[in-house]
Amino acid sequence: MKTLWVLALLPLAVSAEIKDRIAAVVNGHPITLSEAEERVAPELARVPPGPSGVAQRKDLIKRSVQELIDESLVESEATALGIDVSDDELQKLIEQLAKQNNLDMPRFREALAQQGLSFESVKDQLRRQQLMIRLLQYKVKPRKVSDEEVQAAYANMNRDAEFEVRARDIYIAAPDGATPAQQRAAGARADAALRRIKDGDSLARVARDVSDGPTAKEGGDLGYFRRGQMLEALEDPAFKLKPGEVSGLIHVPGEHGGYHMVMVEDRRRVAPKPLSEVQEEIRQRLAGESVLKEREHYLSQLRKTAQVDEKP
Repeated sequence: MKTLWVLALLPLAVSAEIKDRIAAVVNGHPITLSEAEERVAPELARVPPGPSGVAQRKDLIKRSVQELIDESLVESEATALGIDVSDDELQKLIEQLAKQNNLDMPRFREALAQQGLSFESVKDQLRRQQLMIRLLQYKVKPRKVSDEEVQAAYANMNRDAEFEVRARDIYIAAPDGATPAQQRAAGARADAALRRIKDGDSLARVARDVSDGPTAKEGGDLGYFRRGQMLEALEDPAFKLKPGEVSGLIHVPGEHGGYHMVMVEDRRRVAPKPLSEVQEEIRQRLAGESVLKEREHYLSQLRKTAQVDEKP
């Protein structure tokens, strides 16, 4: 099973709240509010101030408390089964995490301190994550996925045909920082370009004449692209238009904002990869999904046999 460690090194907003309130008690062992808040410190730093962020903050802390409860239950179970993580193994995990963040150990410790995370708490979190993996490997065995299941999943993947389109684009620059006069001038240029197209001029010729885009010399040719590969504001109309159709003016805000006109030249179905190329990937995905379901069932059973008291 693959461990997902995401430690976003972001500034931590200073909190003036009391840090020693009990958030939950698991088999007599307390989980404090400070532990829960530290676990989601990077996310809390991004929560907007004021009433709009209150609900989001509560949800983040509640999620953190649930994770800490599960980890506490797993730690007790692992201890009872003699499952442990050695200091050498834990050190390698810490070094790997620092490397993933492109930091050496001194800078890693400094970065943690800057966002309010203690090195020991991060070390303990890694240890608990590893205990979770080993306990699940011991308790939850991946089931064997049959060839029939793989074939059914493959058929389901390809039920909705994937398409790609070839389109051309005219871009008239009008960034957010432009003056009102510049904005009006850009709007007038965009209107004039659209009128030329409606009067029968080709979008390719108009693009060469007036577009500010990087493909102006190629007549605004964007080539073929699939969903997820193009700016969303352009992608949505491009996949709705039929070949030969032209969108209206599309205003896109931002530093590189402005007006766009999109024309679709071609639309074609993307041939799916052969089953032989993707069957092992599908098999592993199905097996992983099975383990995740069993994991939730196992954690639910641990909760039922434990004494868990969550504080309001």
